[in-house]
Amino acid sequence: MSKTVIEITGMTCSHCEKSVAEELMKVQGVTLASADHSTGTASVEGSSITQQDLADAVEEAGYQSVGFKTSDG
Repeated sequence: MSKTVIEITGMTCSHCEKSVAEELMKVQGVTLASADHSTGTASVEGSSITQQDLADAVEEAGYQSVGFKTSDG
């Protein structure tokens, strides 16, 4: 299982966080997702997840991913 932190532009409130987290949870392999507008990041845990799938989910929520940091856990 890996953990990925995604840098996201445009999130300004808790509704933004919820929208991003809901879209990320739809990605196959994601087991946990949360977002924080104050830091401009989302955290995702799971396996066999591609950065492109995560970027697509963030875009589907109406935002743009600008960076990824993945660590194996």
